[in-house]
Amino acid sequence: MSRFIIIASFFIFVSIACQKETSLEPYDYEQDTPTWLKTKIDSMSTDHEYFGLKVYRYVWKGTFVYHFMIPISSCAYCEVYGHSGSKIEFDDDAMFQDFLNDKKYEVLVREWRK
Repeated sequence: MSRFIIIASFFIFVSIACQKETSLEPYDYEQDTPTWLKTKIDSMSTDHEYFGLKVYRYVWKGTFVYHFMIPISSCAYCEVYGHSGSKIEFDDDAMFQDFLNDKKYEVLVREWRK
C-alpha cells in the first residue's frame, strides 16, 4: 500500500510541476494589453505597409516583452518593446542570442488580416 501512495504522490507532483512551468492564463486582449501597445497596434493597422503584422508577447528575463513581426521588413527583430513601451535595442549578438534562447510563453496578441 505504501508503494502505491509513493508512486501516486510522485505522479501528482510531476503533473503539478509540469503544469506550472508550461502554462499561463489565457490572453485577454482588452484586459491584458497595455494602453501604449493598443495605441501602437491601432496606428499600425491603418497603414498598409504593415499588412500581415503579428504582435507576440513573450516572457524574457522575468517580464513581458512584445515583438512586432512585420512580414515586409528586412529586419526580423527590430520592433521589440518592454512592458512599459520602451524599445529594446539589441546592442550585441550576445544579448540578441539571449533573447532568442530564453524567451518563452509565446502568445499571439494581435494579427492584422484582411
